[in-house]
Amino acid sequence: MSRVDRLETVFVKEMPEVLEDGILYVSQECRIALHNCACGCGEEVSTPLVRTEYSLNMHDGKASVWPSIGNHDFACKSHYVIKRGQIVWAGRMSRRDIEFGRNQDRLLKRPSVPKHVTTAIPVPTSSSSAMIKRRLIHAVGDWVKAIWTKLFG
Repeated sequence: MSRVDRLETVFVKEMPEVLEDGILYVSQECRIALHNCACGCGEEVSTPLVRTEYSLNMHDGKASVWPSIGNHDFACKSHYVIKRGQIVWAGRMSRRDIEFGRNQDRLLKRPSVPKHVTTAIPVPTSSSSAMIKRRLIHAVGDWVKAIWTKLFG
């Protein structure tokens, strides 16, 4: 197993038992894409192709996957974007930024509240709470800006 800089896209009906390095296996029926981690660690990376997880777009037979692949729980802690089949390496995220992103993901995955149901929206009660929130938003903004710069120059 070795680090790869690109992934060839292969469409399959069923996922193979053993994944080959450098191949992005896509099952449209199962709405999932699998590949071995691009760093070469051998971990299997699963990207569910559903609205609240990942999107896959094809460009001349080469896949782009968004958002970034953050293998924060793997020993390698790799983080990258798949853009037109190429691996675009992204910087590591701090544990705080990772948790903030996961919380945002959880919020996006919650079912919407019916219009007839009202909910109380928590309001920060101290300036320190608001300051922490601003710092987190700023950190995530910096991270997104760094990825955007890597992808689009």
